[in-house]
Amino acid sequence: MANQKIRDALIADYLVRLEIAKAAIEVHVAPTGLSFLRALHIIQHELIWAAGMSPGKLPAHLARLCLKLQTAVVEKRRGRKCPRVVKAKPARYPARHLKEL
Repeated sequence: MANQKIRDALIADYLVRLEIAKAAIEVHVAPTGLSFLRALHIIQHELIWAAGMSPGKLPAHLARLCLKLQTAVVEKRRGRKCPRVVKAKPARYPARHLKEL
């Protein structure tokens, strides 16, 4: 039973990555240039809607899915304002030593 669940998860992952690769070819970016999580959410949303559609509308629905996947392009992050530095260790509490009388 556990092997079947793992196999199903791997097949789903493979299919999502296949759709990402198809969309990446149309956008002319590397497949790593598309967000996996955004693509997964888009595919989940579209499959929920596709379950209630008639089979004749499915090709148009898949074409729309590919167009929506093209919006999952990852934006470039801006650089850091300040360089990364190691913080100084905080000083210990000052200890008061009592003098012996």
